[in-house]
Amino acid sequence: MNFLDGISRGVLGEPAFVLGMIAWVGLILQRQALERVIQGTIKTILGYILIQIGASAAGVSLGNLSLLIQRGFQVIGIIPHNEIIVALAQINYGNYIAWIMLFGMVAHLCIARWSPLKYVFLTGHHMLFMASMLAAVLAVSSLSKWKVIFLGSLLLASAMSIGPAIAQPFVRRITNNNSVAVGHFNSFGFVIAGLVASFFQSENIEEKEASPRNLKRFQVLFQDHILSTTLFMFVLFLLAGFFVGRETMGELFLARPPFVIAVMQAIWFAAGVYIILMGVRMLLSEIVPAFQGISEKIVPNGIPALDCPILFPYAPIASIFGFLFSLAGGLSAMLLLVIQSNQYTIIIPGIVTHFFSGGAAGVIAYKIGRKKGLVAACLVHGFLITFLPYFLIPILSGLGYVRATFGDSDFAVMGFITKWILDLIL
Repeated sequence: MNFLDGISRGVLGEPAFVLGMIAWVGLILQRQALERVIQGTIKTILGYILIQIGASAAGVSLGNLSLLIQRGFQVIGIIPHNEIIVALAQINYGNYIAWIMLFGMVAHLCIARWSPLKYVFLTGHHMLFMASMLAAVLAVSSLSKWKVIFLGSLLLASAMSIGPAIAQPFVRRITNNNSVAVGHFNSFGFVIAGLVASFFQSENIEEKEASPRNLKRFQVLFQDHILSTTLFMFVLFLLAGFFVGRETMGELFLARPPFVIAVMQAIWFAAGVYIILMGVRMLLSEIVPAFQGISEKIVPNGIPALDCPILFPYAPIASIFGFLFSLAGGLSAMLLLVIQSNQYTIIIPGIVTHFFSGGAAGVIAYKIGRKKGLVAACLVHGFLITFLPYFLIPILSGLGYVRATFGDSDFAVMGFITKWILDLIL
């Protein structure tokens, strides 16, 4: 027992090292050259460290924004941003996350191999996000460590198998085949968008999608999510500074001009997000190919489930308007929370979540219900993915009180299901 405890707290107690071991084993199984194995292992560990560095940078800006919002609006602002909350979760539950992710991948491949759900979830960073959410909910319970890992792995595998399946009928309408699925943990949001757009299906006549010259200029702007995140945060800091007042801004930021404060805080936040995204890509670019190679051998007729931007080329303009109307729906949810919340706690719409999930929802809605379907479906979608995280916050009590939460709909749904299971078995 002492030996096992030493392994758990020592070698396996460092999440970066555990993830490095996963990449190492995967590359060895693929019979990669020694230099490729070394490269993949080091990049995996380095990617994990980059996530922690980025979380620290973005957390500074989030803390300042929350302070401004609290001073100016007498509310506490919480931003649904998956990368931020995952990086924070790894600080306390990194070991749980690594094991849940590893065994969850294995269980998911078993489901794909021996069940009708032939979808192979290949969006690595979303695996990490869901594993982090499950670890944060389960680790604070009275379950033992390995029971937490076992239950978390099963729930992760179920989410990776069922999520693409429920969204596939709508994805098939877009791609006109069954060769690819969407592996993005906003499946519930995509289904809702598709169902709402279906009410406008009678309007679904063949239309030629227009691409006005002026709109194309803004399309480039919106497609660069780091740039759009910077601009959104800049406007948010300016608005918060306006309501706080120049004098209070001077007290909080050493008498710097509000414009300069807004610019630097927005760029600081975007830089943190960029580092986190780069860390996630580096971390998982070595793990996912290993499991992808394995899945090709053990899952006959498997359907790859890829990230939601694969839908954007089918209706690029619809993806932009999907983002805008989803964000509008998120702002309406924020307004409702401002009016109804007794604790003055609001969810500030996360622009990255609305860009990716809202953009994909826009493509689905447009292909099914055209323009009217897009507007209605994306407004509902944006409201949903902003409102649901409000109820997820109490479930994430193990993280303490943080200024971020998970943004996509499936995280809230799986959080509710996990809490319900815990209530049943404890």
